[in-house]
Amino acid sequence: MRRSNPSGGSSPVPSADVYTSELVVSVAGTPLDAAASSLLVHGRVTDAASLPDSFDLEFADARGDLLQKAKIEIGTKVSVSVSENGPEPTTVLVEGEVTALEREDLGGSLITRVRGLDPSHRLFRGRRVRAFIDVKVSDVVQQVAGGAGLQALVSTTSGVHAKISQDNVTDWVFLKRLADRVGFTFFVERGRLHFEAPTSASEAPAGAVGARTDPVVIEHGLNTLYLRSTVTSSEQVPEVEVRGWDRKAKRAVVAKAPAKTRSAQLPVDPAKLAEVFDSPPFVLSVGDGDQPSQDALAKAMAERIAGGFAELEAVVLGSAKLRSGTAVSVRGFGSPFDGRYTVTETVHEFSADLGYTTKVHVTNASDRSLYGIAAGAAGGASGASSGASAGSAGFRYPGVLPAIVTKHGDSKGSVDARGMVAVKIPALSDDYESSWARLVQPGAAGKRGAVVVPEVGDEVLVAFEGGELDRPYVLGGLFNGSDQPLDPWDDTAKNGKVVRRTFTSRTGMVVEFLEDGSKEYVQISTNTRAQRVTLTQNGEKGIEIISEGPVKVVAKTDATVEASSGTIKLTGKTVDIEATTDLKLKGGTSAELGAAKVTVKADTAAELSGSTVAVKGQATAEISSSGATTVRGSLVKIN
Repeated sequence: MRRSNPSGGSSPVPSADVYTSELVVSVAGTPLDAAASSLLVHGRVTDAASLPDSFDLEFADARGDLLQKAKIEIGTKVSVSVSENGPEPTTVLVEGEVTALEREDLGGSLITRVRGLDPSHRLFRGRRVRAFIDVKVSDVVQQVAGGAGLQALVSTTSGVHAKISQDNVTDWVFLKRLADRVGFTFFVERGRLHFEAPTSASEAPAGAVGARTDPVVIEHGLNTLYLRSTVTSSEQVPEVEVRGWDRKAKRAVVAKAPAKTRSAQLPVDPAKLAEVFDSPPFVLSVGDGDQPSQDALAKAMAERIAGGFAELEAVVLGSAKLRSGTAVSVRGFGSPFDGRYTVTETVHEFSADLGYTTKVHVTNASDRSLYGIAAGAAGGASGASSGASAGSAGFRYPGVLPAIVTKHGDSKGSVDARGMVAVKIPALSDDYESSWARLVQPGAAGKRGAVVVPEVGDEVLVAFEGGELDRPYVLGGLFNGSDQPLDPWDDTAKNGKVVRRTFTSRTGMVVEFLEDGSKEYVQISTNTRAQRVTLTQNGEKGIEIISEGPVKVVAKTDATVEASSGTIKLTGKTVDIEATTDLKLKGGTSAELGAAKVTVKADTAAELSGSTVAVKGQATAEISSSGATTVRGSLVKIN
């Protein structure tokens, strides 16, 4: 398809040099023959940041046999190039594969459309749940690209992350999130995925270079057919603040970055625009508690927000040099619009009306393509604003999910995970295992609070900090159809009131609170309640201790057993009372010692005294000694 760049019309005539341009389409490595090429009436190639490049070819297919003759079908490899008779050689605009075919009847004329995307579109096909352990972001990008059959040129990122999860999103959304996380962009060129820092607008031509000599200069009255430029203070902020929590140090982690952007250099800057209306800082509460990681996120977010202060849309004479990521200069439109910009998207269009034109968009992070709208909707559903989402394209989990405990944490790995557990989440995947999850413990604080760690295999309920799958919390355990409480549910509540509350250990030790009206007690028991200590709240308000084995009470100082108005009773097969020094038995009014046989024995001396002492035998009585026996009194009577 051969078209000249426009040189007429009611608009001012651009006076840049004009060359004849030809759109060259190759199918499976072979250019279309002259007959097929002559049917091509319209061609469009779209090249956007962080999106697959696309092509749309329209043929006047009167016989309806173009697809068969050109051997075009879904999956066919197609290359679209532009050839100009100027100084530049043939340039490939896109290499892709056919993803859609369309036939349309317009008043009896058949139109055939062939649409396709570069190979990175495969990254959109299918969602995955998986985890990458102890990796840099750049390592993850390499693995994802390789899994899609793409070679990758990846700029190395800093910082090793304990775990990065792909949480039921497509590979493309996952890569977009990673790019936003570190302030990078990614694109596919000639079958290779590039993951790198975006081009700075400062790389655009400066000085006396104009559109006559360099097509990356957009100049009024020369190569510009249409232009709309906008400078806005909307949503601009003086700085971005990312806040997180360091659980080890028990402190807030705060990262700040001033509002500035690489995507546009103009006489005004976003920070000054924010000051005009006293805009407050933008605060993002999704920090992971790691200072370097939050610093990178704050910088990326500041770039993302500040980049929205300047937007540009222009249609210029076609040039293959204008691509997404190209730094361009804008001239002749006055202040504050003249300056340097980094292109976000280009549309190379060949038509009978306008010839070869290139539409240039500068929108920084605001992606207005169909893919971008879909991704933005996904991010918006998570509660993040479209203009300032920290890589929110994709899923977030603002709610809770059931999970199964897989292992307990320790201090041996790269993360001190003591007191934490890992879980699998059946609703997401059979294979994915979470990052270490902190446990919500009642009353937890320094040297106090409950410590209840779920067992491996237990069902628990998890929530996610900031909706991030990599930052789970276990809220508590769950009963289910398989795992039931020790006591039947029917015994738990009666007549609209909870009557039984229990805590049961793995081996059957139980703490139970019963408030059943007629019975109110707290009971600590073991061996399926065979031995227990019961404190009764109503009725006699007694304490009962039942043991299946020995009972031992030890006091390092005094021990007192007192019944203020009752009886103390000790019963046993044998009752042994022993004092290491002195033993005193005392009755307030009387003391009685009775048995079938009573023996009182002292190793040295024994003494029995009282104001009156009587020794009686029901049958006989005897006082004897191995030595002398003395009976003494003021008066001694025998018989």
